Amino acid sequence: MTKKRGRHKPSAKRTPSAKKIFARLTAALVTAVTGWALWAGRQYGLFGGLFPHLGAEEGFADVNGTSAFAEFIDVGQGDCTLIGSEGHYMLIDTGDCDADDTVIKRLNAEGIVSLDYLILTHPHADHIGEAADIIEQFYVGEVIMPEVPEELVPTSAVYEGLLDAAEARGIGFHKAADEHFTLGGCGFDTFAPRGEYDDLNDYSVIVRVTHGKNRFLITGDCEQAEEKEFLMRGAPLSADVLKAGHHGSSSSSGAEFLAAVSPTYTVISCGRDNDYGHPHEEALTRIRKFSPRVFITAEVGTVRFDSDGEELRVIRNYEFGMRN
Repeated sequence: MTKKRGRHKPSAKRTPSAKKIFARLTAALVTAVTGWALWAGRQYGLFGGLFPHLGAEEGFADVNGTSAFAEFIDVGQGDCTLIGSEGHYMLIDTGDCDADDTVIKRLNAEGIVSLDYLILTHPHADHIGEAADIIEQFYVGEVIMPEVPEELVPTSAVYEGLLDAAEARGIGFHKAADEHFTLGGCGFDTFAPRGEYDDLNDYSVIVRVTHGKNRFLITGDCEQAEEKEFLMRGAPLSADVLKAGHHGSSSSSGAEFLAAVSPTYTVISCGRDNDYGHPHEEALTRIRKFSPRVFITAEVGTVRFDSDGEELRVIRNYEFGMRN
């Protein structure tokens, strides 16, 4: 029996009040003006005094003398990856909700006011936790999410908050597909599953970022069932850096998948003393057979990779402005 694929928005229609309509129009106007300002700043070098980070030569991406970076942010038991190149930024997942607003504080500390893309690999709370607040507080060009079966669409307050924030800002969701995009000096591809699964994790969007000779593969909570689909489809999976699926769970990172990726570095994002026992020893054993260097955020904090298109430099326990 074919499963119906649900929409991102709830099926029940909402009739907005005049006050809400006015608020939405105001938010849309502010977003449009902000977007124009950011575009003009990048295009013509305007507003340099107000937003110095908009210039490609002065941006955060160049603090460490590099033209692109991938930053695997320590968000505890969750996922969040920040990609930057030439003054353009993309966030892949946002961690869970926490009292410290970990991701938002990091973006603020690094002077980032706009995201070209916000990719939410799948709508579990530990991947979309700060998404609503980020949409409300930052200019977001495009939000990419997978389409999932109606019966797997979350009913959590976190997911509903995301929908409300996007609606208030007038932001629609771009349904994830097999597509190519650019981000500054990087290219990236999204791959969406086509099979039918019983686990929401297996609807994770996979993102492969390329900067010169360097490649990064971010897999959300992709389990071995989804991994096998991409192997059968012949998707380009090889990468220098792998963000391991599902926080290093034994149900992810199968041997055949790891062989296809063949990463030099693997990052596992998980929380200290988490209730799930992540990363599982079984998965670690498999990963270490194919990946010479493994970083676990619970042990080494945020991990940043600087890329000049040829070489990669790794910084563990990264804090903004470090140059070691």
